Amino acid sequence: MVAPPADWTIDRLAAHAGMTVRNVRAHAARGLLPPPRMQGRTGFYGADHLARLDLITHLQAEGFSLAAIERLVEATPNQSAERALSQYLEMLTPWRAEPPVELTREEFGSWLGDEPASFAALVAAGMVEELADDRIRVHSPEMVRAGVEAAALGLPVEALLRTRETVLAHLDEVADGFVDLFRRTVWQEFVAAGLPPERLDDVRHAVTDLQPIAARTVMSAFRETMPRAVGELVREASQILEDGGGDPM
Repeated sequence: MVAPPADWTIDRLAAHAGMTVRNVRAHAARGLLPPPRMQGRTGFYGADHLARLDLITHLQAEGFSLAAIERLVEATPNQSAERALSQYLEMLTPWRAEPPVELTREEFGSWLGDEPASFAALVAAGMVEELADDRIRVHSPEMVRAGVEAAALGLPVEALLRTRETVLAHLDEVADGFVDLFRRTVWQEFVAAGLPPERLDDVRHAVTDLQPIAARTVMSAFRETMPRAVGELVREASQILEDGGGDPM
C-alpha cells in the first residue's frame, strides 16, 4: 500500500522511484527536488517528490542532461516547476523521432534487397535490431529507407552510415541552436509571465511551427552548399581530363 503524501523516508522514496538513495540525494543537492518535510532530523517525502523523480527520469530518457533539467527548474518559479517541466516535455512531442517499426526478416529483406553485408552494417550501427522469432526492429525507419534508396543507386551502405555520423555531429549543433533560440525567446517569455494557461496553445503552436522552419532552413543551407561541393568535383574531373588522365573518378 502506498503511504500518504509526505510520509516516505528517502530510502522508501528511492525504492518507489526505482533509484538509489545516492541518486535521489544527488538530485536534491542540485535543487531538482523540493525540500522534504522535516520532523526532527528526518526528512519525509511524498507524491510530489516521486512525480518529480519520475519526470527527471523521463526527461533523461528523452536526452535531457541534468544540467539542462536544472536550468529549467532554476528558470521557473518553485510552485510552477513541475508544471513547466511537464509542459516543456509535452511541447517537444512534434520533434520526437519516428518510432521504431517491427517486421519479419523476410519483409525487411524485400526492403534491403537481402544484401547480408548491408544488413550487418545496419545492425552494427544500431539502426536495426534482431529480435526473436526471426523478427527485426528498425530504428529510425525514415533514415533506413533513405539508406536503402541510396544503396539502390549504387552507394555502399557502409559509406552512407559513416556520412550519417558526420551529418549528425553537425546537426547536433544546429538543433541546439534552434532549441536555445526557442528557450531564450518564446519559452522564457512564457515562464516569466507565470505560465498563463491561455497562452499555452500559442506556445505549443510555436514549437510545432518551428519544425518546418528549421527543416527549410537546413535544406536551404544544404542547397546553397551542395552546388559548391559538386562544382569542386566537376572542376577536379575537368582538370584530370585536361591533363590527359584516364578515369576522372
